[in-house]
Parts: sequence; structure tokens; C-alpha cells
Amino acid sequence: MSDKNIEGYVFLKSYVQNGAVLNDRYKIDNYVGDWNGERFFYARDLQVDKPVILKAFDPEDPRIDAHIELFKECGGLQGIPTFVDHFTTLGSEFIAHSHTGIRLQGILNDRLFHISKENTIRIGYRLFRIIQSTHLKGFLHRDIRPLTIMFDVAQNGELCVNLSYFGHATRIYAPSLNNPVFLQPFHSLNVTRGEIYTRIDDYLSIVFVMLTCQTVNPFHFNTNRHLTALEKKENFHANPYAALTPETMWLGDLYLQLEEMRADRISHLQAMTAVRRAIPGFDPQSAITYHYDAENGHLLID
Repeated sequence: MSDKNIEGYVFLKSYVQNGAVLNDRYKIDNYVGDWNGERFFYARDLQVDKPVILKAFDPEDPRIDAHIELFKECGGLQGIPTFVDHFTTLGSEFIAHSHTGIRLQGILNDRLFHISKENTIRIGYRLFRIIQSTHLKGFLHRDIRPLTIMFDVAQNGELCVNLSYFGHATRIYAPSLNNPVFLQPFHSLNVTRGEIYTRIDDYLSIVFVMLTCQTVNPFHFNTNRHLTALEKKENFHANPYAALTPETMWLGDLYLQLEEMRADRISHLQAMTAVRRAIPGFDPQSAITYHYDAENGHLLID
């Protein structure tokens, strides 16, 4: 079935039928969801027989050019998907990029206990390194959370960390066309207040992801439900240690070190040094330990 004769197709209202082939190349596997005005589909690139993500935009969406620019600048960097295609069909603009792996959110949902401290710092270090690369290319990510983090087993058996969603990405110094007040649990106090998003805020989001890996969730909806999202962030900022367990105090240290860098001009060396020294004597570049069942796709991080 081609994109010229898809029965039952109602874009931005319903779905693209599974099995449809768009642009004579991309076979739709299934609809993933709709976030921030983008529709996501898992698909297969029939030219190379590899999985891709298709993102559909309204033709007037100003983020289309920003996405293409980001992928052309950063695509293929370690932890960043590779740009595959940009095409117009069915009255919408589509972007295709590479897609492999399992979302961190799914991994966390499948486990009863927290990820080990060692693997938490390994994950955090790799995310710091990815963000450092995108910052050096001139981009902010602005939406780092378990749903946008992927894990994939490489051919050499190493577990790799990747980012998968760039709906809020923007140039560091460019005036933003899409700057809502973020109320996500993984955004900093400054961002929650609606202040200008800076490089340090990407790093702080990673710290909050690391907290979640340790099953510490001070900003979760069900935590202190009488407080607003802003009040939760203010309380944590005033004394992060009050929300932490004895085993996670080091994350409070890391949070405060990064916040102190906000007043000065942050250097990427400072940020990388902070995460590398978060646990004295431990090398965060060492391999993430895990168990993977290739038959059912189940991934357990120790």
C-alpha cells in the first residue's frame, strides 16, 4: 500500500494505517504517540531494511528546519540518531531518523529495585558526554528524561546510551520559537520558573534522571501531592539532601556543584569533571553491566 491510497487515513486526528508505505520507502509498523504537535511512528526503511522513527509535522511548524539543522550538525555523533530523510506527503512534513534500542522508562518500569549506584553514574557520565557534544555543536536538548533515553546493545556487547527525541531542541544562542514554561519533573528550578534555558539545565536534567535510576523521585506527581511542581523544585533546591537517601547524597553534591556553575560561565570540562569525580575512586567510563534476552527484547540493567 502506498501513501497515495491509504484507506482510513485521518492525519492529526486518527492514525496512519499499519502496513502503509510512505514515500515509496517507509513501511509503518505502528503508531507511537503524539507529543508537542508531533506524531511518531515506528517504521522500516525498505531500502536498507532497518528500523526508523518517522516524525510528522504540520507544514508550518517552525521546528522542522530546526530538526533538520540539528540532525545535519549532530546526527551520527555518539548517542545521537542519524538523519535519514525529509519528505512531504499527505499534507504533512515527515522527518526520518535511525532508531534502535529500548527506552529507559520501560527498563525502570520493569524492575522492582533501583539501578546500582555504579551503573547510575555510568549512565549519567555517558549522557553528560552526549550533551557535551551537542552543546559544542551549538544546540540545547531541553527535554532529557527516561522517555527520551534509549539503550542499545552494540556489536561488541557494550550497552550504549542514546537520545531519541528532539522536539524542544534549539540553538543555544538563538531566540526560541518554542519556549513554554516546563513543568516536567526532570527540569530545573530555573526552567520551571520560566527562565531562559541554558546549558547547565541540560546537565541538571541528567542529574534528575540519575535520581530516578536510584528510585528517588522528589518531583513525582504522587510525592508531596499538596505541593505544586514549582514548590517541589524550590524545596529541593533549598536543601537537596533532605529528599535523598544515605546512598544518594553524592547526587546532592553533584546537583549543587552544577548549580554553582550557573553563576559563572560554565565550561564543559568543569561539568565532565564534576560527574567523573562524583564517586571518588570510581571510573564512570567503565562498561554498564546488564542482562539482555534477545528473544523477547527484555533488558535489565544491574
